[in-house]
Amino acid sequence: MRGDPVEDLKAEITLNVPGIEEWITIDRGNEFLLPAGEKQVPMRVTVSVPQNAAYERYKGSIRIRTLSPDPASGVSIALGAQIDVDIRVVDEIRDFEVKRVQISETEEPRRFWWFEFPGKIQFSMGIENTGNAPTAPSRVQLDIYDRRGNVVLETSYNVNQIEEILPFETRDTHAFIPTRLPPGAYLVKYSIFRFEDEVKRSGELTLSVLPEGTLAGYEGFGIDGLSFSDKLTIIIPAAVIVLLILSTTVIIFIRRKNTRRRKTRRPQREEVHEDEDDDYPKPPRHTDPRQRRVIQGAHGVVDLSRRNNGR
Repeated sequence: MRGDPVEDLKAEITLNVPGIEEWITIDRGNEFLLPAGEKQVPMRVTVSVPQNAAYERYKGSIRIRTLSPDPASGVSIALGAQIDVDIRVVDEIRDFEVKRVQISETEEPRRFWWFEFPGKIQFSMGIENTGNAPTAPSRVQLDIYDRRGNVVLETSYNVNQIEEILPFETRDTHAFIPTRLPPGAYLVKYSIFRFEDEVKRSGELTLSVLPEGTLAGYEGFGIDGLSFSDKLTIIIPAAVIVLLILSTTVIIFIRRKNTRRRKTRRPQREEVHEDEDDDYPKPPRHTDPRQRRVIQGAHGVVDLSRRNNGR
């Protein structure tokens, strides 16, 4: 910048940042003209960090001096400046800026059977990602006061995972926060957290809770907005039913498996042991199915069956 640009000047740039000078480029080059009549001449400095750069800190400076473009004019240094350089190379930078916030109207809680479904507050945030990795607020906290801001009536947090913003992107993202307050006007003190304990931005807004059925197209919370005790009344019976089904299935499977084993098992042969002390002789086995007729004669045993066969 020059207050009285009555003549042309030449700007010369000198880099003095040990170790990373080759990373730094200037869009106008290391020498460029400051024309007469121009009070401001922008200069863009770009730092391109290579992939294999060490995770270190680099310090130095960029010096700017102006000279007359004509050495014969005898004009020496007319204007000078120094830009301090302090660069730290890290793996990831997760940071953002909150540009704007907005809170929506909501309706009073709804009851269905013994469940109470809270009102759904949509807290909108315009987020600019100033890092090099996708990021988003870790959580949003609302402390809801009475209209005058004297008494805290409710403290609530977002129940959804806030959508991440890509590097160098600026857009809106939303946090959905339950409330169980009746219809009325309230003062809200909000806190947007970057990490678990770092508040990135805080402020005050007003909240209107309207009677059920007032807002057109309003969609309240489902199961995700129920309290922990209400969720238990759903989870415990469902878990018991699942366990009963699993145990019944296992019992049926085991019974069927045992039945198949009994069907495929072969019957064992019964072994017959002859008793050597048996006093009663066993009848002889005959290969001829016809009964043999024998008589005791004077000359021995006569087989009548053979004689009959020979007839």
